[in-house]
Amino acid sequence: MIDISTVNRIKKTPIEERIQIIELILQSLKNDIKTKNTGKIKFKQFKIHKFSLGEEVHVNRDEIYSERGI
Repeated sequence: MIDISTVNRIKKTPIEERIQIIELILQSLKNDIKTKNTGKIKFKQFKIHKFSLGEEVHVNRDEIYSERGI
């Protein structure tokens, strides 16, 4: 938890210094994220199940779009 007195001190500092504080915090977070994600990414294999919908369906897009009024 953040100490209230620290927050109050930060509120009283000039904007430039507050921006520097934010940049330091962001850099710290970036470093933590990098160290956390250094492991190898494991890929899972998946199976594709083929199936048939029956016969091949031919679509007339002009007819469909004309019904929509496009």
